[in-house]
Amino acid sequence: MRFTLLIFAAAALAFGAVPASAQPWQPANGDKLEFDVLRDGGEFGTHLVKFTRDGDSLTVKTDVALKVAFGPLTLFDYAHDVTERYSAGKLVWVGSRTKNEGKWKTLSAQPTEGGLDVKGAKFKGILSGIVIPSTHWNRDEMQQSKMFSTETGEMLPIKVKDLGMETVKAGGKMIEAQRFDVDSEIDASFWYDNAGRWVKCAFETQGSKIEYVLRALSS
Repeated sequence: MRFTLLIFAAAALAFGAVPASAQPWQPANGDKLEFDVLRDGGEFGTHLVKFTRDGDSLTVKTDVALKVAFGPLTLFDYAHDVTERYSAGKLVWVGSRTKNEGKWKTLSAQPTEGGLDVKGAKFKGILSGIVIPSTHWNRDEMQQSKMFSTETGEMLPIKVKDLGMETVKAGGKMIEAQRFDVDSEIDASFWYDNAGRWVKCAFETQGSKIEYVLRALSS
């Protein structure tokens, strides 16, 4: 099962130039996005994104833990941890480790002459142009035709459809959020509020409906 789209960033903070029309959310020190992940309405795991800002430096840490168990038998156990570091609006480091099917794999990427030097499980080399890690916390990821997988290092082709504003429940409230449907390895829908914060996600895989429920809206 590939959860690259969920795990699995920010154009204004990404390596290279940023489209002039981009209006990304600028998280403050201590901000966080905490999602409970549901599978067919039942508990499946958590997806947490935490932001630490110190002057012009920003660190973003993503921690994902998904598990399906039947009594003492574990049927599915997935973990994905990502660290992104930015300085003066530029991506200076991405590192991750991923556990799937009992095996761990790692990724690292940092700027070098000519682009982003990536060492991943499925791609090792230099990526040029705008590279946005697939951590989904910034809406500008939805403006790209490719997504940098923080799990494998690949640039995954995506097709994004903007479906406009919808009323959704996030942080225990009904809010207006912009919906984007993403066509890739897994077709998924993402919602971002008026400030550009990621507030909801939903998709189907292997006959199950997966939903991300935001615990609280930061101020």
